[in-house]
Amino acid sequence: MKIVAGTSSYFAGIDLDPGEKHFLTTLFSDVAKLLTPEDDGDVDPFERLVGMVDVDRPVDPALLRLLPDADSEDPERSREFRRHTEFDLREQKLANLRIVLHSLESTGRIKLTQDQVLAWTKALTDTRLVLASRLEVTTEADFEELYAEEDTLDEQRSTMLTLYDFLTWAQERLTGVLMDALDDEEPAAGADDSGEDDGS
Repeated sequence: MKIVAGTSSYFAGIDLDPGEKHFLTTLFSDVAKLLTPEDDGDVDPFERLVGMVDVDRPVDPALLRLLPDADSEDPERSREFRRHTEFDLREQKLANLRIVLHSLESTGRIKLTQDQVLAWTKALTDTRLVLASRLEVTTEADFEELYAEEDTLDEQRSTMLTLYDFLTWAQERLTGVLMDALDDEEPAAGADDSGEDDGS
């Protein structure tokens, strides 16, 4: 995988070999499937949209990491908050994943706009959260302990840890492209927006 700053025609570019593209497509598709609510034909879509339908707290720890409680010490407050916000939160996360999956369908270099880069960074965050949940780690200390035991991990956990590291690198690289662009847009210190000399 190679991530580069863009040109005048695109904001950033991603080069992937077929294997990388396949496993990224699989990972992002799995997260999208996890976030897609079960179809309930008896629920009015408008009532769900405006928070008139009760929403169950996720049982899957990975989904709960993506859709966390508002207050871990107040179940009732969390339930009410979830009823009014979970639909929109799911849709926002799914929208980012759809943008990423659509871009992965392109051939050759994946050319992204700034908004698409933002969608990628958010989708990468969510996918990393799912992997972290599957690895049963929540803190930096947990990760340090896991890396210390890396040689003794079974194949599945070792693979997930490798994927987590790969996604972390990709996210950091894309974030770096965004930050470099913001730095380039900042005016020089003391510059007058009018473009005129202030005479000092």
